[in-house]
Amino acid sequence: MRITTRLAALAAAVALAAALAGCAGGKTYDVVVVGSGGAGIAAAIEAAEAGAKVAVLEKLPMVGGSTLLSGGYVYGTGSAMQKKLGIQDSPDALAQYWSDRAGGQVDQAQLKLVAEKSGETIDWLVGMGVKFNNPVAAGTSPVLRSHQTSNGGVGIINPMKAYADSRKVEFFMETSATKLLTNGKGAVTGVAAKTKDGKTIEFHAKSVVLATGGFDRSPDLEAKLTPDYQTPNTFVAVGNKGDGLLMAQAVGAALEGHGGVIGFRGVPGVTALDNPVGGLIWVPSLYVNKEGKRFVNESADYPVFHQELNKQTEKTSFLIFDAATYQPALDKAVADGKAYTADSLVALASAAGIDAKNLAATVAEYNAMIRKGKDTQFGKSLKGLPPVAKPKFYALQVVAATLGTMTGLKIDLDTHVLDAKGQPIPGLYAAGEVANGGFFNQVYPASGTSIQMSVTFGRIAGKTAAAAALKK
Repeated sequence: MRITTRLAALAAAVALAAALAGCAGGKTYDVVVVGSGGAGIAAAIEAAEAGAKVAVLEKLPMVGGSTLLSGGYVYGTGSAMQKKLGIQDSPDALAQYWSDRAGGQVDQAQLKLVAEKSGETIDWLVGMGVKFNNPVAAGTSPVLRSHQTSNGGVGIINPMKAYADSRKVEFFMETSATKLLTNGKGAVTGVAAKTKDGKTIEFHAKSVVLATGGFDRSPDLEAKLTPDYQTPNTFVAVGNKGDGLLMAQAVGAALEGHGGVIGFRGVPGVTALDNPVGGLIWVPSLYVNKEGKRFVNESADYPVFHQELNKQTEKTSFLIFDAATYQPALDKAVADGKAYTADSLVALASAAGIDAKNLAATVAEYNAMIRKGKDTQFGKSLKGLPPVAKPKFYALQVVAATLGTMTGLKIDLDTHVLDAKGQPIPGLYAAGEVANGGFFNQVYPASGTSIQMSVTFGRIAGKTAAAAALKK
């Protein structure tokens, strides 16, 4: 009997060991932040500043998310830099601009809150070492609100990460959150995650902040949440697969949004903003669709341009060059199959798959408008633009792309994640692109708005999460 009992105990121990194989144990923090983009690091900093013990989980080998890959713009009003330059503006005017660009179909309280805190957020970033150039106009507003670094998103993320390190925030890289832990009564109590070697770790926490970005890298979520804008062409971080949305929905979180995206355009397969071939998209020359017709003011704000491009056949267009507008990067584009070249417009149309008759008529009409100095079709400024007339001719393929998604978890002004009944899920907060569905409608309003919204709500999330955790 004793031998049987010992064997049974041994078997139970072996079974338990097998069940725990690959498990790296558990860790305990006051606040766990999932995601290390602008929103996530901002949340971590504010939580640490409030006295919380903070961990940040990042699935990729580097921090920064889509903020790191961005142009480094932060849109806002009331910064010390703007005041020094005498720029006349107000939070009410900024909130109204954002609302107008969204057709009023947004959470007005969110817009007002971020607008009111926007200058403070910019100054906060400056205080930790972010260096901005003088603000410039962006979007469709002439007001100088867009603050840009000289080195893109790196100029935002690196100082934030350094400051977070100084506040003893612990970063766990290549650690993918897989599910939210709960207490069985609806409250979130931590996160289960997997390391790069497949081990599972449970991060127990009194507060969890989701800052996992969007879902541009998930065809399934795109088809479900942004069906009008599905595209494989995106400039966002490779980790943006909607992990936070899915984890939060599994514990009852509600979503909100209007199915929009941060629309952009790009050369197929070229996903770096500083790539010479990709940079050709900004040449303000003639754009035509596959039917050989113009469809937009080529100098329009890039989200507006995207709206029109997205309506075209196969969401595809061609930027037409000739000898007068030739750039060396075109040869690389031709070699890579991203562009076509020929000695005549007819041959160019045949090579690119453009309607030849319409292309010839469109070029003739465009050249006539240049001679007269007025774009009677779309109102583009033609000053200094040469006609499309000198061989060789080039057609660069340009397709609809995204810089982010605009559907996310429903949150309140304190960043609590809400359930289907509008009630906060205890212990769960969200900020940034994972929770931007109330802030945006269909068309992105101006460069730097997303980073502003993400960092501002990230700061609020960190403060709120820390306050709740330190009370318990």
